[in-house]
Amino acid sequence: MQEKRMGADLPLVAATWMALQPLVGEEKCSGCECLQGALVELRLTLDELPEAPERARLLADIGAAMQVGAPHACLGCEPCNPGNILADFSRQQQAQASAAQPCCDAG
Repeated sequence: MQEKRMGADLPLVAATWMALQPLVGEEKCSGCECLQGALVELRLTLDELPEAPERARLLADIGAAMQVGAPHACLGCEPCNPGNILADFSRQQQAQASAAQPCCDAG
């Protein structure tokens, strides 16, 4: 049985992708494990969403950004923009999942 990930929707994934796009074009960031990890998380989230043209476009765009020539370890940048963007994404995912859960005290 496949484990269900925290709730997310296409607009949240799209907004997170838009926030990451400037980093994809930066030489020091494009191959960084921090950015690549964020991109993997978005791909995994998209895999769980229903088929839609926007989902397919995001999968293609993110997949292209994941094709880097020389991946490298974290450079220790402060702040770590990809890490901060991924943390925001995770917090918003968690908030959406919590909002979708019925209260346990009902009844």
